[in-house]
Amino acid sequence: MQSHHDKQTIKINGKEADLTSSLSTNDSLELNIVLATSKYLSNTAARIKKEYEDDYILVVSKPFGIKTHPNDIETENDTLVNYLIADYSYLEPIHRLDIDTCGLVILAKTPLIKAKLDQMLEQRAIKRYYTALIKNNIKPQTINTNIGRDSKEKNKMAVTRNGKNAITNILECSKLDQNRFSVLISLETGRTHQIRVHLASIGVSIIGDKLYSKDGYKYDKMYLGALKVNFQHPVTGNTLEIKSSIEKDFI
Repeated sequence: MQSHHDKQTIKINGKEADLTSSLSTNDSLELNIVLATSKYLSNTAARIKKEYEDDYILVVSKPFGIKTHPNDIETENDTLVNYLIADYSYLEPIHRLDIDTCGLVILAKTPLIKAKLDQMLEQRAIKRYYTALIKNNIKPQTINTNIGRDSKEKNKMAVTRNGKNAITNILECSKLDQNRFSVLISLETGRTHQIRVHLASIGVSIIGDKLYSKDGYKYDKMYLGALKVNFQHPVTGNTLEIKSSIEKDFI
């Protein structure tokens, strides 16, 4: 704070103050200092739908076919955060979606909120609900297996004897038309390709899944999306339930 000599750096109750100023109960302390910045390249070529935003959190709908964040921040500029960063000094996703999966991504607008949301995610305090389209009706059930790298195709995952434990909850299945059913899913673990592998393992691959279905090549996208999130706001404590506008693309 001593290195910042701008008179607007410290304010108490809206008035200029300095490091020697004293505080009283119920005072409002404002520190106008940038604690961290994100280094992503900016790209305004794509417009990303913002579903919720306040001073602390941004929730957006990631379209089909783009990554959540770059592997190389110095060269890649065509991911979700690249299309958003122009309006922010700091913006970091707390989780990611596969390139072929669409839907809600939660991003933190300050480092403190990032740390808090990371903790909430680890404690499973953030509930994420996925929707997938399949061709057959299935009953609500919990699929509990191990998932590991496929022994024959290294770009695929599979239900294996070894691997890591994966738990997928099939909450409901509803009929859309003669050949399409909508499945609501929640996860208790977050393994690579978990929903895709588990649905394929019980004979109901996701429509458009080019890796795990036999006719995925016939479709221009995979119908798997994170279409709802539910969690308590890390600052206000209010319960947030946010739905994705991409849901219309599934129906």
